[in-house]
Amino acid sequence: MSEDANASVIQSWSSAEYVARWSKADGLAGLLELPWAMATFLVGRDRAPNLVVDVGSGPGTFLATVLTAYPDARGVWVDASPGMREEAENRLGPFSDRVTFIVEDAMNLPTIDVARDADVVLNSRVAHHFDHDGLVAFYCAAASLLKPDGWLVTLDHILPPGDWDQRYRRVLPLFAGPNAGKPTHPHYFPFPTMNDHLAAMSAAGLVDNDVAWRAFYTCLVMGRREINHLHPGKDPR
Repeated sequence: MSEDANASVIQSWSSAEYVARWSKADGLAGLLELPWAMATFLVGRDRAPNLVVDVGSGPGTFLATVLTAYPDARGVWVDASPGMREEAENRLGPFSDRVTFIVEDAMNLPTIDVARDADVVLNSRVAHHFDHDGLVAFYCAAASLLKPDGWLVTLDHILPPGDWDQRYRRVLPLFAGPNAGKPTHPHYFPFPTMNDHLAAMSAAGLVDNDVAWRAFYTCLVMGRREINHLHPGKDPR
């Protein structure tokens, strides 16, 4: 993503009025309850996570789902929007002693020391704001926070082939309410395709990548950081 486009996205979300308008218009929360729950239990199948980082966390709903399931886990809420932090503090109030709030751009994840050695890095409806290079850079940044074998979880919109995007948008309100599928904020690039996500995750050193769930044009994609993977750009000495 260009610096200008990235700055425009962040500026849009910095307004409390804008955040309140988005929250009121969000028509997908009910539809996303199933993938939130699926991801929550999949990441703890082998062992319960200790540190969960939620990037672009917004109101913190996804993070709250995970922290409810794992009472010993700590969370790091990361979002570039100061306006979202107030909403998230209310939503995550029951976990206030277990959550650290960081207002920061998603591209600056490697600079957030408290987020390092995460068992899980979540992101929900964030990655569709990136172009191809930005998507790869985002996944590299997220993967750099993970412990070996840690989980990367993306729940996001994709661009389906051909006319399927418009077909899905026309019928989605029948299943998710009248606001579902209506744009609520600006987008500066076409949504990544499913193959774009999987390729970018592989480029970031993530393995065992799969589409765990899909409804219409929204998908849950999961992968793990390879145990012996050396992150691109890291000095091996």
